[in-house]
Amino acid sequence: MITSFSDDYKIAKVLFIDKELAKLPNYHRGSRGNSSVVREYGQDNEIVRTFSLNKAKNQEAGRLADLRAHYQEIRKLIISSLKVSPSEYHIQLSAAYHLTKKDWDKMQSQSNPKKIYGDLWFENLHMRSRFELNTAITLRSLDLEFKYEPAVYFDGKCKFPDFVVYLPEFEVCFIIECMGKIGDKGYDNDAIDKIQLFTENGLIPYRDFLVLGGTNNFIPTKDWVTSAIISMVNSIAAECVFPITQSIKEPEQIVFYNNIPADLAALLEKEWEY
Repeated sequence: MITSFSDDYKIAKVLFIDKELAKLPNYHRGSRGNSSVVREYGQDNEIVRTFSLNKAKNQEAGRLADLRAHYQEIRKLIISSLKVSPSEYHIQLSAAYHLTKKDWDKMQSQSNPKKIYGDLWFENLHMRSRFELNTAITLRSLDLEFKYEPAVYFDGKCKFPDFVVYLPEFEVCFIIECMGKIGDKGYDNDAIDKIQLFTENGLIPYRDFLVLGGTNNFIPTKDWVTSAIISMVNSIAAECVFPITQSIKEPEQIVFYNNIPADLAALLEKEWEY
């Protein structure tokens, strides 16, 4: 479903894939007689060596060949849907994000010690609600990396967001909260406290975190959840993808409305002209 995203995100995805492909050995699956093999190719497209996948020690070569093929397939699909060349763009954060790759690497799914009832599972994750299960399925269908209920610290306080989604194209994360019991007084108070904790620590709604709402009698449709997540990703991409001729100075702190760098303010003013 990569074609559902904006051109900005597609461009970022291609630039990320190109970097990943450059790191991978030039492995490709093939066959030799009745055996499956992986061949490594050199710069002149000559075969450097061949790995027999009948041997357990060569299974990693098969995994790397599959990863290369996966990246190449996605890249081909994206390029066919773009009318611009990704090489004409670069990635640059216009402002800092609260959660980054450094935080992501420390997170572990299913860190919340609170007991989970019911029998709802997504792969190896025990989910608390059908709403969360549907969201996990949607994230996977969009090929987005996520962790479920990881421990995240805000000013020394540990919270367990429903989902933390990682965008390796920008090395930043955003939170998704599935608030499925809106209207229940106790639940609403807890939800307000969590959102207040986010905002007090500088997290910006629809930039650093996304709230998906429902009630005991209503769960948002798959299309609605998909659209909300895609819009979130697209908005992040829109502020991080620039033509190579354009550069935005990165501030050290998250941008607040009363403290916007002059070059970014000028860009925003131009975009909001009527």
